[in-house]
Amino acid sequence: MTMPPVYNLRDLGPQAQQMAKNCNNERLAMTLQCVAIGSMIVMAAATAAHVFKDLFRNTEHHGRSQ
Repeated sequence: MTMPPVYNLRDLGPQAQQMAKNCNNERLAMTLQCVAIGSMIVMAAATAAHVFKDLFRNTEHHGRSQ
């Protein structure tokens, strides 16, 4: 049984941009640019969520005096 290829989302943006530059079809190039921008937005949101999760989790574990 063969395994399907695994792609990292962080690699999708630069790959789509490179493909858009080399594409002769204007519609496909525009679609690839949208994919590149969308994947970069998703990765930025995931990074921000991870940072906020770490920041607020650390404050919850510290004891508070009452």
